Amino acid sequence: MRNLLKCEFTRLTRSVFFWIITGFCVLWPIITALFYHGILAFTFTATGIGFEDVELPKEMLRYLTWMISISFITELPKFSALFACIHIGREYTDGIVRNKIIAGHSRTKIYLSYVLTQLAANAFLCIIYIGASIFGLWISGLGVEVNGGEMFLRLGVGIVVFLTLALIFIVLATIFRRRALPLILSIVIAMISTTAAAVIGNFNLPSKAVDDYIELRSESYEDLVDMGYFSNREVEKLEEEYDKDYYVGLGWKIFHPAYVVTPIGFESDYQASSAGILFGSSMEYTDEINFTEDFYESTFYDKSMLSPSDIDDLDSMHVSYGTLNLIYLAKCFVYMIFIGGWGLFIFRKKNMF
Repeated sequence: MRNLLKCEFTRLTRSVFFWIITGFCVLWPIITALFYHGILAFTFTATGIGFEDVELPKEMLRYLTWMISISFITELPKFSALFACIHIGREYTDGIVRNKIIAGHSRTKIYLSYVLTQLAANAFLCIIYIGASIFGLWISGLGVEVNGGEMFLRLGVGIVVFLTLALIFIVLATIFRRRALPLILSIVIAMISTTAAAVIGNFNLPSKAVDDYIELRSESYEDLVDMGYFSNREVEKLEEEYDKDYYVGLGWKIFHPAYVVTPIGFESDYQASSAGILFGSSMEYTDEINFTEDFYESTFYDKSMLSPSDIDDLDSMHVSYGTLNLIYLAKCFVYMIFIGGWGLFIFRKKNMF
C-alpha cells in the first residue's frame, strides 16, 4: 500500500494538468479580490472617472471574505471531474492498473491508493484557493475578516462537502475502463450540482418550525376569541385555509426530503454561491439561519396578530452554524462511506483483462 501511495503521489507531482489547476486556484481568487476592490473603489469625480480609498464595514468585509474564499465549491468541481477522469483513465489506457494486479497488489489497495491520493489532491487545491483568496483581499487593500477564526470551521466543512462531490468523480473514473463515459457523467454532475444545490437548499424550512408556528398561532386565536375579535367558526375557517400545506407546498414536499438526507443544500445554507443568492439567500455572514422571516407575511393573511418577536422566540426558528457544521459533516461522512464502498465493490468485481 505504501508503494502504491508513493507511486500515485509521484504521478500527481509530475502532472502538468494538476499544476495548471493549482495555478488557477492561486490566480483566480486574487483576480476576483482585485476585481471587487476595483468595483467598490470606482467613482465619478469632477474631472472624470477615478478610484477612491475603500474602507468596508466589518460585517461587509466579513461577508466578502467568505464569499470569495468559499467560492472554490462552485469553481473547482469541473476541474476535479476532469482531473480524476484523465489522471485515473490514463492508468487504464496504459495498462498500469492491469500491471499492478499482475504484480500482486490487491484490488482494494489499488482502489484505495487512487481514492486517497485524489482526495488529498482535491483538499490541497481547496486550501490553496482559500489561502489565495485571503492573500488577494490583503494585497487589494480591502482587508480580511475571518470572524475571529470561526470562518475556518465553515471553510473546513465546505472542503468536506466538496470532497464528497469529488469522490463521485473519482469512483466513476475507477469503475469505467474507457475515459469518455466517466468524463461525460462527471462533467454533467459538476455542471448541474450548483443549480441543484441552490434549488434544493431553498426548501430548508424545518417541519418543526411550521408545526411550532401553527401551535403558537392557535394559542393566539384562542386569545382573540376570548377578546371577541373572532368567533370559533371564523377561527376554524382560518385554520382550514392556512393549514400546514399553506406553508410547505408541493415544492417543499418534493425537495425538502432531498435536503434533509443529503449535503446538497450546503451552498444555499452557507451562502456559498451566486446562484443561491438569486434564489433568495441573504448577503450576510450570520451566526445562525433564522426562519422567522418565512412567517412575517403570513401573520397579515392568517390574521393571527403575532409579532415578529413572538415568532422569533420559538427555538425551532433558529439553527446555529455550529449545529449545521456537525450535521453536514455527519451527512458527508455517511455519503463518503456509501459512495466509496459502492465504488470498491464494483472495482473488485470488474474485468481488468
